[in-house]
Amino acid sequence: MTKLPDNQGLLKLYHDGFSDIQIAEMYDVTYQAVNLRLGAMGVRRAPFRAQVASILESAWPTEETGRGAYVEKGRHRDLCSFLRLRLGDPGMTSRQRDAAQRFERALKKGDCVMDFRPGMGEPFPYVPRVESDGRMVIRWPEGRKLPDGELRAALHLPEA
Repeated sequence: MTKLPDNQGLLKLYHDGFSDIQIAEMYDVTYQAVNLRLGAMGVRRAPFRAQVASILESAWPTEETGRGAYVEKGRHRDLCSFLRLRLGDPGMTSRQRDAAQRFERALKKGDCVMDFRPGMGEPFPYVPRVESDGRMVIRWPEGRKLPDGELRAALHLPEA
């Protein structure tokens, strides 16, 4: 018997923007098991989700930070949607686009960035923007290498 949810539940997680790795961590299975089940349902992962996962792993490595325990949080999902939108993912649902726009509005309105503080009541708090944040949407951890090219550009608030 599988530990994964039924097909409908698994598809909901997929449509909510969770990566195979994130789903696997939620259900204590391998990401290959998740990928196999989704593949059997005809779902093929778009490269955009992998790019978002790469960005977030660069900032907050799951194994080191425990971020996987918090991926179901609304702000984490909103950040993922924002990054997918910035990367130009054409497969986003209207709900995901709305989440991305909500995330951007919140950061602009409060002149803030999102941080990651595991163990807190809100593990992804909005914190006041400081000069070192530049136009980034997250507080990039000191000592972590920033991604290059379009992955780095996705982390920036649009000017307009």
